[in-house]
Amino acid sequence: MNFQPLKFSKFSFDFHTYKHRILLVNPWIYDFAAYDFWIKPLGLLYLASLLRQYGFEVILLDCLDRFDPEYLAFVGPRYQRQKRFHTGKFYREVIPKPFPLRHIPRQYGRYGWPVELVQRKLRQMPQPDAILVTSVMTYWYPAARDMVQLLRSIFPGVPIILGGIYATLCPEHAERVVQPDVVVSGEGEVSIFQVLRQFIPDVPLPKIADGLDARPNAAYDLYPQLVTMPVLTSRGCPYRCSFCASFLVAKGYRRRSPEKVVDEIEYYYRHHGVRNFAFYDDALLLRKHKHIIPILEGIISRKIRANFHTPNGLHAREIDVELADKMFRAGVKTIHLSFETANPQRLQDMNSKVTPDDLRMATENLEQVGFQRKRIEAYVLVGLPGQLLEEMVESMLAVHRLGIKIRLSEFSPIPGTREWERALQLEEMPEDADLLLTNNSVYAINQGTEKFRLIEQLRFLSRILNQAVDLGINLANDSALAQSINRGINQLLKLK
Repeated sequence: MNFQPLKFSKFSFDFHTYKHRILLVNPWIYDFAAYDFWIKPLGLLYLASLLRQYGFEVILLDCLDRFDPEYLAFVGPRYQRQKRFHTGKFYREVIPKPFPLRHIPRQYGRYGWPVELVQRKLRQMPQPDAILVTSVMTYWYPAARDMVQLLRSIFPGVPIILGGIYATLCPEHAERVVQPDVVVSGEGEVSIFQVLRQFIPDVPLPKIADGLDARPNAAYDLYPQLVTMPVLTSRGCPYRCSFCASFLVAKGYRRRSPEKVVDEIEYYYRHHGVRNFAFYDDALLLRKHKHIIPILEGIISRKIRANFHTPNGLHAREIDVELADKMFRAGVKTIHLSFETANPQRLQDMNSKVTPDDLRMATENLEQVGFQRKRIEAYVLVGLPGQLLEEMVESMLAVHRLGIKIRLSEFSPIPGTREWERALQLEEMPEDADLLLTNNSVYAINQGTEKFRLIEQLRFLSRILNQAVDLGINLANDSALAQSINRGINQLLKLK
């Protein structure tokens, strides 16, 4: 596909005189750990653009924006340091653990902007006509609840609408616990005008196109300082992996045109100086010759010399030499491959898409075009319902044998998925379990001391194997040294 040079201009909106003001809020994270891998509240940003198109003034309050000038001045130099590719730590305030987590031997924290800064910003802004709050992980619901309470205290009487992943998967829980005025499930663009009209009578009711290219791009210009940017080239996922809720959150699978995607990247690269872009698709490589390959070709032909990252797992079987070469030339720097498990029976049961042979071929193709093996990571699922220790260790070793790094993905049961139902059937959790207990940081603890200790050992083994990769040592081959080290590891982990 041949791309024409883009004539740069601000993405157009059909602006009218503002009649109504909408506040969009991305709350804190409440958890035992959190880290910023280029995240942004994409759902809110797409809503913001659509609302502006129909005459609304929008204000964004993103409590996870690490580059906000007021935030940086408030938290001081410790949180101003950036990691490679501008990932980094959120500001953390230790807070009391909720009652269901009282037995967890770790500190619980509020990640994101300090409460004092959030209160100050809210009190400085004009009163909105409605407030939209997003939500992500189901076990982060206390953060959404506290944010709704804070918003009500500062803007009494203003309607609060909760959307996002948690609101979609657990709407009744959200209504009961978070207590917004309205809970919206699914894509907010489809229903937001109808919902707002309950509170604002003159809100228009436009017909929202189903095609993504007909909708405005995400409103990244709302950020006072845009340093990194996620890119969503498609929505939904045609796969039905047993542990994933993507098909419940986004109905169907739709893609943006490659030209539109590259236009968006180029605009923010040249006009906002963004140098780190993260693809957040669930199925980025699907039908690659009509989608991701033209996108990469556009990045190359337009001389966009940025860094590109793939925090979501890539489908390894799609990575042939042609695609690997395009990725390398386009500037892809961070590669995470989906692997999940080496167990054939579980692969079939989970509807998983990657076999050990697929992983090997992808690794060889990536190395052939210039990627270093030690810079490649593969996700390995551990702690699945009924999963045996031998399966988890063998899956980790299957990754290590290839000279690439292991990225452990500790199981967290998600409502509505088959693994959630399996966990209930195996009585790993009660049907009325608090959503806080589904947090992957604590789920194993609730299976008992033995399960928790096992996951801790697997984390330790993962660190050993990854350090060996950095040193160029393969601990899973047949050398005498590897066999000796393996015996030591097995004794340490008490696998014998």
